[in-house]
Amino acid sequence: MTKEKLNILLAEDDLNLGVLLVDYLETEGFDVKLCKDGEIALKVFQSNLFSLCLLDVMLPKMDGFSLAKAIRINDKKIPIIFI
Repeated sequence: MTKEKLNILLAEDDLNLGVLLVDYLETEGFDVKLCKDGEIALKVFQSNLFSLCLLDVMLPKMDGFSLAKAIRINDKKIPIIFI
């Protein structure tokens, strides 16, 4: 029996930190989608299923708090962690 990977949305505009987090999380068995700004992250969230959202607070185009509010409109129960 194979275990299904959990999908994580990572919204982080710092490329170095984003790549580091993606590498670590993928090593731990997660599927991660890295987005460099809030608007892209919202579009990706709306077109995919995620188990968790990791959001930077200070993102270009749409900050992390606004992104979280928009995500909550679509999914009231998804866990959101601010990084």
